Amino acid sequence: MTVATASATQTVLEPGTVVRTPRYDEGKNTGLRKAIVLGLWNEDAPKDGYKVWFYTLGAPSFAPRTLGMAFCGELTTLGTVEEMSERTLLRLYLQIRDYNFRSLAGYGAVEHRIQKAGLRLRALRRGQ
Repeated sequence: MTVATASATQTVLEPGTVVRTPRYDEGKNTGLRKAIVLGLWNEDAPKDGYKVWFYTLGAPSFAPRTLGMAFCGELTTLGTVEEMSERTLLRLYLQIRDYNFRSLAGYGAVEHRIQKAGLRLRALRRGQ
């Protein structure tokens, strides 16, 4: 007798992925917003959701709720930070480097990806 097993695999988004997801403030949905994935909410349970930064609302912070959580079923992947413009990457880097949330998983990866992409675009613009 042969037993067939089915395995459900889930694609885990990398830190630095740009997504569109609903933003909740005090339990109310404020609409769909663009966000950057910082990492998994719980590294042991990928289905629990992601930590995200709603970068269009300003610097990363818990006070005006630019940092939040997004559930896996709510995310629409738009691209990565490497696909953003040099101007946007510079603005993001200035915001992220001044805010100390290094304790969040994925912070270093996101900061590094933003900086690397920005420097690459700057070198291309300058013809180096």
